[in-house]
Amino acid sequence: MASFTDEQLVSQYLVDNKEVALEELVKRYLPLIFGFVKRYTGNEGDASDIAQEVFVKVWKNIKSFDPRKASPRG
Repeated sequence: MASFTDEQLVSQYLVDNKEVALEELVKRYLPLIFGFVKRYTGNEGDASDIAQEVFVKVWKNIKSFDPRKASPRG
């Protein structure tokens, strides 16, 4: 799964109902989000709570993901 693009993972989750695809996205982005929020807040507990909220929002809104509007990676 690590070799799939974000768009492919979202598609696998939505179309094929593969929960492992969403788990891969979380694994891929959790360290980045947690690190950013920890630097911003200066508090590990707050960073953990906020990162969790981010992924709950991702999960709730993933069905509205439009790959045509996704920003290109460079």
